[in-house]
Amino acid sequence: MRTDSSFVDEIHEILEAPRYTDVIDALRPNSTFVLDVSTPALTDVFIEAGGDFVKFLKRAIYRVIREKRGSDYDSETNYRNLKIEISGVSTIEMHDVNVRDYENKTVCFDCIVIAADAPKSYVKKGKVVCQLCGNSEDVSCDVNREIPQLKCDTPSCQKSIMKVNTENLVTDDIQTLLLQEPMEKAKNNSPVILTGKILGSNVGTVFVGQRKRVTGIFRTVVQARQIEHEIVLEAASLEDLEETNFIKPDESALAKIKNFAEKDPVEYKKSIINSFAPHIFGYGSIKESILLSLLGGVKTDKKRGDIHILMVGDPSMAKSEILKSAKKVTQKSIYTSGKGSSAAGLTIGMVKLSDGRQVAQAGVIPLCSGGFAFIDEFDKMNKDDRSGLHEAMEQQTVSIAKAGTKMTLPAETTILAAANPTHGKYDTSQSLGDNLDVPPALLSRFDLTWLFIDRIHRDEDRAKAKHIINSFTNNSETNNVFLTELELTSILNYARTIKPIITDNVVDKILKLYEKLRDMCRDEEMTKLPVGTRQLEAIIRMSLAHAKLFFRNRVIEEDLVAVENLLKSSLDTFGLDLSKGNFNQAFLDGIKTKDTKEQIALTVWYNVADENGNVKVDTFIKELSNADKFDQNSANRVFTDWEKNIIIKRNPDGSYRKT
Repeated sequence: MRTDSSFVDEIHEILEAPRYTDVIDALRPNSTFVLDVSTPALTDVFIEAGGDFVKFLKRAIYRVIREKRGSDYDSETNYRNLKIEISGVSTIEMHDVNVRDYENKTVCFDCIVIAADAPKSYVKKGKVVCQLCGNSEDVSCDVNREIPQLKCDTPSCQKSIMKVNTENLVTDDIQTLLLQEPMEKAKNNSPVILTGKILGSNVGTVFVGQRKRVTGIFRTVVQARQIEHEIVLEAASLEDLEETNFIKPDESALAKIKNFAEKDPVEYKKSIINSFAPHIFGYGSIKESILLSLLGGVKTDKKRGDIHILMVGDPSMAKSEILKSAKKVTQKSIYTSGKGSSAAGLTIGMVKLSDGRQVAQAGVIPLCSGGFAFIDEFDKMNKDDRSGLHEAMEQQTVSIAKAGTKMTLPAETTILAAANPTHGKYDTSQSLGDNLDVPPALLSRFDLTWLFIDRIHRDEDRAKAKHIINSFTNNSETNNVFLTELELTSILNYARTIKPIITDNVVDKILKLYEKLRDMCRDEEMTKLPVGTRQLEAIIRMSLAHAKLFFRNRVIEEDLVAVENLLKSSLDTFGLDLSKGNFNQAFLDGIKTKDTKEQIALTVWYNVADENGNVKVDTFIKELSNADKFDQNSANRVFTDWEKNIIIKRNPDGSYRKT
């Protein structure tokens, strides 16, 4: 077995060539030395050294520096911050890596770190000692980092197994990672996941959620008495990657579109909306809101810029198709179901490695941080995801603290979700909370909610049927769109980088719109929840996004008008009309009918109570019977339930009080 010094000697001999010594001589203590390992001599030692190659290379570089500057020069201390990058290996896609072509060969690919085990150590060198006679031998670990079991060759010991002496061990750091193929490069939205091992100085420098270009040795870990073996990548070099290389429009095309938006804003807006999901008939306002969500607002230090949208309603109403269409015009995004695409779910969870250890693995939301998550079957999430999404949608982080693991990951992800009613068909006489198995607090985090109802309308049904029939023929209008999917993607990527500002004049108009909405929600009996600050923030975010749609650097009055129209259209799908006032926000906030009736009953109770909090039964039932949603029977039922559950207690004089 080769020693460490033999590897260092071989690399040092290669580095003595002038092409390397000139570069090394020019290095500064914090420089990065880039080595091309594609030459035959370096490739052989690179493969043979495995994960220790970078460490051997550093030692060889230190020796070259000492030879240049004198033997008393402490190169290891002065150049301790020297960085190493491995190049010369062509980058391939993760789904192209296979054992037939790349077994024990150097591979280089881009990936996302989705899980990281705690750093551990392994024994590189040591002594094994016979427990009977004290005989000892020096040993080194093999390619699998295992210390071979030696037997004592002293005849009297009868080949007893020698044990490792725990004193004077030479150890090094090792860490296990799970590496996932980026979604934008995955085949059929099914990313490949590989186990990676990092050694030495790389340990502790890699974190979940990072994008890396990894260069290393792809090999099989042979396990005794096993037919199938694990595959690992022993990483020698990890290079930070920039975020996704977003497609941008060329200058001439962008200039034409900007000119179109400025000269004819109405036709431009209509054209760009029709370019999104052209195979889906109608839904103009919904498509517009989706485009605004894809553009987003402007993130500040304290407020998110993401615009979350929820679509709920009857099946077979193109909700899933709209999500898939949005996926096609975005790059950093994932389409998934409420159950999640992995054991980690939507947020973050614990998964088992092949050896039984548990590690925290990032789910869809943190992996798409800075992008989009399109979640179908939103109502069918598991309990952990449901609680985690509260934090993700507002605080824009996801956290976990279980099995000895504490971790918080960024989750600046825009969520577009679709959900089906609990009983299959949406009941318009009930609130959103009655129809959907999602907590009210989670529903309130969506900036806009759309209801899809399959209503029978002869003319509209005929036009929709004709549109569907045309999609099966050459007469489809989807071929005559203003922008193709690729062009729309590039325009959205460009517009997303614009950061409009809100002027004082527009601030006054936003306040007036907010006051108008608040006034419409006023109710003397206080049985209805008002429009709150979250709705105000949604108005601001959508106004900024609408300004981006027209490539403007500031929000103007037309942006506010467009947002107000979207709000009205959204409420109209629920059969609510802002212009008539008396708007019940609780109908949209997920509060169930039972909850609102309980609030009404409590309000009546406190209204009829005397100064000591005592209530006469007859007075309470009479007043409650006259309240909205109640009659004589239901009022009596409430009183009976309260008394049965000891919510109220009878006084000696026959009146009642709250317990």
